[in-house]
Amino acid sequence: MRVTRVTAVMAFVFYVFLWVLALNGVSSLVPVLAVPLVIALLVAVGVWLNRFMGITPRAQRFQEPPPAPPAQSGAPPPLEAPERPTPSEGAPPVSPADRAGPHRDVDAASSDLGDASR
Repeated sequence: MRVTRVTAVMAFVFYVFLWVLALNGVSSLVPVLAVPLVIALLVAVGVWLNRFMGITPRAQRFQEPPPAPPAQSGAPPPLEAPERPTPSEGAPPVSPADRAGPHRDVDAASSDLGDASR
């Protein structure tokens, strides 16, 4: 037997063992053990329904999609955002005031208006 088959058989034996425990008094295992049975039943009904309706499964394809057609000569090239230089590339460091944007310190704005309000 191969390793995968041995593993599947051992998992099934362990599952049956847990059902034996559940039927002999460990009733808290019943809901947990019922979940795989319900999922297997739902999958089996779905497969049966597909076959009953005549739906054939599609063949799996693991191929690369065809390459995109080349761009037309009259079309403009796609726009790209300009790259901002990082401080390590020689860009000036950004001060905290520049990071704040148009919202400046309230005290600085009131000092500018202080003379006009008198």
